[in-house]
Amino acid sequence: MKFNMHILVVIVVFLISSCSSSQVYNLNDTRYNELLENIKSEPSLIAIIELRHVYVLTQRYRKNINEGRPNQPQFKALLYEDLKVPLVMAHDRLEKNYTSLNGHYLAMATSFEMGKEEQSKYHQLLLNILLEAIWASGNGRSISTAFFSTSSHEIDSFIELHGFDIISRSMTQRNDKSYEKVKIKDLKTGQLFNWYFDISAQKNANKY
Repeated sequence: MKFNMHILVVIVVFLISSCSSSQVYNLNDTRYNELLENIKSEPSLIAIIELRHVYVLTQRYRKNINEGRPNQPQFKALLYEDLKVPLVMAHDRLEKNYTSLNGHYLAMATSFEMGKEEQSKYHQLLLNILLEAIWASGNGRSISTAFFSTSSHEIDSFIELHGFDIISRSMTQRNDKSYEKVKIKDLKTGQLFNWYFDISAQKNANKY
């Protein structure tokens, strides 16, 4: 009888915990959608900084964090004869994650090739503000000034969009937070340097 009561208590605690987690996700999902609507009508750095931080707390983030690496920003998708294909790909990425650097780059470049200048300018603006938002989180020179990162995809795209190449990468822990140290090469000058990224959000998402 005691054993069955113990099982019942465990189940009740689990259900309460699950309910609480669901409520938190719902609040963050709602805030994400509110920010998204505001950004689509009037993009701003403050709103996009908040969107990036809210995104990692949403249910959609948990669903998308382990998806495969999308095509790199060198715009290989434009090799398609039908430009609608990469445009659909871009919109699909942005539907899942509106902070996607790769998604906005793809939408910007495809729209430009299709003669949709206003649409291209819009995605270029969003791309520039997203890059600025990442720089606003730190300078990447040390763990204490690491860039806030939402995913490995974002790190790769961020580095590539600066005209740099990734040489190597390694993980480290400090004060219960996870960081990635990336050795980078400037393709123009040949200079080698390190950038640090705070990857705690994606590590925490993978725990559940």
